[in-house]
Amino acid sequence: MLPSGGALHIHDPGTSPHPPLLFLHGVGGAAWSWGPQVRALRGEFACFVWEGRGHGSAKATTDAGLGDFYVDAREALAYVFESTRQPAVVVGHSMGGLIALALTCEAPAEVCATFLVDPVYSDGNGDRHVTIPKPLLSLVRLALTPIVRSYQRDGALSRAISRRIFKLAFEDSAAMERAWTLQRTQIPVEYPQMIYEAFEGVANFPFRPFADEVGVPTYLIEVSSKSWAKKQRFSQLAARLRKRLGEKVTYDIVEGGHYLQLDRPQEVTARLTAFARRLART
Repeated sequence: MLPSGGALHIHDPGTSPHPPLLFLHGVGGAAWSWGPQVRALRGEFACFVWEGRGHGSAKATTDAGLGDFYVDAREALAYVFESTRQPAVVVGHSMGGLIALALTCEAPAEVCATFLVDPVYSDGNGDRHVTIPKPLLSLVRLALTPIVRSYQRDGALSRAISRRIFKLAFEDSAAMERAWTLQRTQIPVEYPQMIYEAFEGVANFPFRPFADEVGVPTYLIEVSSKSWAKKQRFSQLAARLRKRLGEKVTYDIVEGGHYLQLDRPQEVTARLTAFARRLART
């Protein structure tokens, strides 16, 4: 258990020529979000799987926001670095991808590479990333109240919204149903602060032009899905990374849902394994 309330699952095979892997989940996820990859790699790599407060085996909480999850993940990375005495490959999905980039820029000595699966990305605006005009915020809060209350008590509205969003994150319906059983253990699935932050902006998160500061090899996977992305979303981000890092950047577009590591686990596992092994050789 991490001091801030997060959790860290440790799968350490002992001596390994490879850098350790730190897995970061997205909102509503947990250690299960990276189950196939950890099961495949934990015999060869030291695998550390982070869970933010209120997720999985981490400490329960009534509310949390992106800044809180960043604090949890920062503690996890510090533990990995101190215990292995090596910088880690930070593997992030969705929100975890954004946190991975922030960690890479905030603690460069503790990160040797990043592997990002359909990450959330924003350079931000100072310490807040506001998406709607301030005069409308009170109206937005009023409109969101029924949704927030439903999430707080795990009501019918929250279940319907969550299942719809989760279904859109998969193309393999069987994989979705297996993951949904696990995802439903996250109650509330999202916290009021996270919902409000989507419209009001985020505080206490180190937003900055990450793409212009990353200094380590980066593997960026974007999903191409019938129900999710209809056009390339990360081409500009990839171009900025390449301008800085050159051949140290890999940008793949893979068919599948947003939860690609569960929807197409072999596709992600193969790429991550090859990427991490290549780092050991270089």
